[in-house]
Amino acid sequence: MDDVLSYFGATLINEVRDMRITGKMRDESSQKLFEQVQKMNNEERQLIEKMIPQIVDLSIHNMLCMIEEHEDIDVQVKKQNISDISDGLAGELYTEDGWIQRFTKQRYEEI
Repeated sequence: MDDVLSYFGATLINEVRDMRITGKMRDESSQKLFEQVQKMNNEERQLIEKMIPQIVDLSIHNMLCMIEEHEDIDVQVKKQNISDISDGLAGELYTEDGWIQRFTKQRYEEI
């Protein structure tokens, strides 16, 4: 059971949360945004870098709540419904042994 949740959590954190603005996306809109961020002073860039993980964390939190609240949405990992094996998907993100602390490669600050 915990292996399935850990696998899902590690994948979610590494492939969704820890994505960074690196300039690697090649579409025109992404390139313009990256260029604008590069023109900011250091203080402005630090603020953006601090805000993005919080926005992403809230989005992930809300998505996990949505998965749990809708019985007709069945997310399975290794043939197990993750809502059924967790006592609260959104709660899996937090605390010292939560998904963010265990799997992130980026800094994490609680407010």
